Amino acid sequence: MTMRTWIPAALAACFFVAARAWADEPTPGQSLYNKHCLSCHQADGGGVPRMQPAIAGGTWVQGDARALALFVMSGGFDSAARKESNVDNVMPPFRQLTDEDLAAILTYIRAKFGNGASPVTVPDIAEARTSLP
Repeated sequence: MTMRTWIPAALAACFFVAARAWADEPTPGQSLYNKHCLSCHQADGGGVPRMQPAIAGGTWVQGDARALALFVMSGGFDSAARKESNVDNVMPPFRQLTDEDLAAILTYIRAKFGNGASPVTVPDIAEARTSLP
């Protein structure tokens, strides 16, 4: 390979690697999910058997965005009876997160684990927040 063909090939390879790394960069919602939710609900949304519930395909994830936001901000309503699984752990409340961060997390969750449910908006979170005790 001559220098004339090697340099364009090397540049193309560098561009491909950089483009691939950029494409794999997590969205803000995914980064926040990884920080606040991943340890319990896992990367695949499958939860931890007999400890933390799965969220993938769950009715809460696919349902009304404001109800989901209220559920997350209040810690699953702090009631084992409201959960869709037989696990004993109750989710802590996440009301301390900003409306923007919660919207990003819930939009990511609904896109990844909610069969493409619609995005959650900042006004959805703000409206749900008004219902908190």
